[in-house]
Amino acid sequence: MANPTIYINPVSGSIKILGAVDFVDAEGNILETKENVKFCGCSLSKDKPWCDGSHKAITGQNRSTNS
Repeated sequence: MANPTIYINPVSGSIKILGAVDFVDAEGNILETKENVKFCGCSLSKDKPWCDGSHKAITGQNRSTNS
């Protein structure tokens, strides 16, 4: 697996990972692999731990950002 690229939005705190990400259990067993995931950093998402863009209401960011 190639190294993913990670972006951290300094305004919202969201974390975007471009590339394949393995989700593992406590023993290190791969549960699933996802591509291009985004984690919530503002605690407003209704789909935690995933970012649903709710931070845009408080940060004023639009869809053209890397958030």
